[in-house]
Amino acid sequence: MNTRPLGNTGLAVSAITLGTVELGIDYGFRGSAHYQKPDRSAAADLLREAAASGITLLDTAPVYGDAEELIGVSGVDTPVATKIVLPADAAQIAASVEQSLRRLRRTRLDLLQLHNPNPVSVRDPALLAGLQAVIDSGKVRCVGASAYDEATALAILDIPLYRTLQVPFNLLDRTMERRVFPLARERGVGILVRSVFLRGVLTARIAEVPAPLAALRDRALAGLGDTPVEALAALALRFCLSFPEIATLILGIRDSAELRSNLAAAAQGPLSADELSHWRPFAVEDDPLVSPLNWQGLI
Repeated sequence: MNTRPLGNTGLAVSAITLGTVELGIDYGFRGSAHYQKPDRSAAADLLREAAASGITLLDTAPVYGDAEELIGVSGVDTPVATKIVLPADAAQIAASVEQSLRRLRRTRLDLLQLHNPNPVSVRDPALLAGLQAVIDSGKVRCVGASAYDEATALAILDIPLYRTLQVPFNLLDRTMERRVFPLARERGVGILVRSVFLRGVLTARIAEVPAPLAALRDRALAGLGDTPVEALAALALRFCLSFPEIATLILGIRDSAELRSNLAAAAQGPLSADELSHWRPFAVEDDPLVSPLNWQGLI
């Protein structure tokens, strides 16, 4: 699999990062065939298959159930990006890092990310001092942050300590393209993208989405035209690969079949300029439901 530099962190990452939330907890649309997490043995096998397939980064978090522990027992040595929950001072950051290292069975974290900060919390002097301390200790290679909105993303990019930025981006939500991507490129910050499939809305695997989300699915289907719905997921993935500012796509993958289909889609490479132009009118950043943060009670 092709790799891209993760900003100026010194890490080269595969186009696909394996997201592990779906391995550690039940996740997605309740009642669907894709909601329940796999058993521990199957999850460990998937992690090993992902490593053998050329995936060079795993995205996880302490709040993802037993995902960190699963990575540890799987025996893979793939670099790991994990997270800390805010608010956190130096002592809490150090304790969280130690707990993650123990569960992951590692001596160093490749990337430590803030989990869902806001424009104020990312500037907290106690937080920044604590992050610098774990870097200085040698237990963390670099730090970044995972943002949901443009204001938070821009605040993160103003602070040199944060070397990576994780943001949502997909066929329907191109908010980060206008200001965040260019600034990240200018400052050498590595971009990790999530919500590529909008939790399954931009795939054929969820047969029926809740009524309030149906308009999103319909908009994506309108963009497909005569193309079969089965092609939607591959198009959504290749769309995100078409932006050179993006280093890697974090995909929640539950089993070998999903892994293989995503690898096959990535192998097709980016969309053409004409295809990218075709999809631009279908973006709906002004619809609150384009953010899964606003799906409470729907899934």
